[in-house]
Amino acid sequence: MSTLISVNINNETNLRGYLAIDSIVNGRCYGGLRIYPDLPPVLMTQLARVMTLKHGFVGLPLGGAKAGIAADPEMPPDRKRELLKNFGQALEPFLKTKRYIPAVDLGTTSEDIRFMLSSIGLKAKHKQRGLTFTLTGFYTGITVFAAAVAAAQHVSLDLKQASVAIEGFGSVGASAARMFWERKIRVVAISTSQGAIYDEAGLDVGELIKLRDQVGSQVVNLFDKGNKIDKSQLVELDVDIFSPCAHSYSITPDNANRVAARIISPGANVPITSEAEPILLKRRILVIPDFVANCGGVLGIFLKRTRLKEDSIRSFLEQKISKQVTEVIEAAEREKVTPRVSAQRIAEERFLKAKATVEGRNFTARAFHFALELYRRGVIPSRLVTPVASRYLKKRFTE
Repeated sequence: MSTLISVNINNETNLRGYLAIDSIVNGRCYGGLRIYPDLPPVLMTQLARVMTLKHGFVGLPLGGAKAGIAADPEMPPDRKRELLKNFGQALEPFLKTKRYIPAVDLGTTSEDIRFMLSSIGLKAKHKQRGLTFTLTGFYTGITVFAAAVAAAQHVSLDLKQASVAIEGFGSVGASAARMFWERKIRVVAISTSQGAIYDEAGLDVGELIKLRDQVGSQVVNLFDKGNKIDKSQLVELDVDIFSPCAHSYSITPDNANRVAARIISPGANVPITSEAEPILLKRRILVIPDFVANCGGVLGIFLKRTRLKEDSIRSFLEQKISKQVTEVIEAAEREKVTPRVSAQRIAEERFLKAKATVEGRNFTARAFHFALELYRRGVIPSRLVTPVASRYLKKRFTE
């Protein structure tokens, strides 16, 4: 059961910040820090649980957590730094002991994390060798794409004729969109916090990304092609694949009966409420669990730390997630359960096995993780870690 810590980070407004810890491995837990206006405590515990399942599914012995500040991420920079400093001070016992290790998430950047840590006197470990947080969204987008393709093949969906809608056009959504677009699969709609754009013939994702890099979330209003639509319409569009890659709770009981997609491959965590998922299942919509479809971020960054070549990381992510999604769906059909139930069983088994391995007497595993920690600190070169890391993940990801 998750532990939820709630702190007041502004006495005048009673602004709340949260740290939810779902699991601990070797005294540590990992998870993103998000800034978003609507962060109910129940969501924070769900997000922390997803991190445990995500780590477990890919076989990484990492505890799961999630932190959040209930505020507008587009606030003035000075205000944002003030809140990050106050939040860092409130969590100082967890941060200085490394019991909780934060990462970027919705509404935060690597610079935000570095500032928060430096404000309490910690060196920014995010500058460790091989660790590039800007790639987290890129890797997540790869597995969102690969999961959707595997699901499409399972239901005999012709991808040459398929259409895709992507909610959210940040690092994850843009990465997934580019993957579909590069494979000649029509991306007909995208959204940001400022609205949405739709074109049945397919959007030029390359041009959209270029414009987004210049104007941010206003890309949907400044792009001169396609039709402007309300962002709430995206989830109900008549498309084959829907990828929610923005905030949580995109699909609720209020709109679940109007979802038209055959496949949902999430880039966001907890994009579907617990009450809405049974409605989708009853309507025979294939829902890939969030911790499966968007596991590429944690897995890709782990591989990046070991200095694997970028092409090798991308190939590993695509091949492994495609195989794993197919196995999850087939297992669910055999056992007459939902894909989430099937995937959660797999994730929990792998998590417990990985946790026992690194915390127990398995010398090889403990030695590998000790070597990885030395590499992160710059003590040993990557050539001593990379070969072992690849073999380790191939084993853990299939057990």
